[in-house]
Amino acid sequence: MGYPETLYFCFAATNKLTEIADGGSGMWTWIKRGLFVAVVGYGGYAAWDYYQGGFFSRPDMPEGAFSLSYKTGLRAIVVDVPDQRETRRYFGFPQEVPHYLRDVWSFCSPPSEDEQPNAEKFIADRNMPGERFEAVCRIQADKDLVIRGLITSVPRL
Repeated sequence: MGYPETLYFCFAATNKLTEIADGGSGMWTWIKRGLFVAVVGYGGYAAWDYYQGGFFSRPDMPEGAFSLSYKTGLRAIVVDVPDQRETRRYFGFPQEVPHYLRDVWSFCSPPSEDEQPNAEKFIADRNMPGERFEAVCRIQADKDLVIRGLITSVPRL
């Protein structure tokens, strides 16, 4: 059964059930069909959005970690940082990486001692009130450690 036949079958079944339920009133048939299409459309959009966020491919997360997914392609599993999504907004700043690493989930943690001066410089250069540096996102590709992006946060006002 192809797509048009399936669609016709759904509408025919809906029409028959509606005729039985309300005695054949044509207006209610079209209202119910419209509601059915709206619900199916919203469900399809929600599934597509979930897929675009990469949540189907997200690896297992450690205890206490939370995930962030940005339209820029940065997908982050944040560890060792308190989850303050209710009081703060998180911003991701992706770094340029090879094309095969763009959709890979990265593990993000606070900057190491070696990375701390660069993190402080990044925040100082941006000079945004209330912004703080949260994490550096890294991808382990064989023996290479790739910096995937940076995460900052600001108060949610």
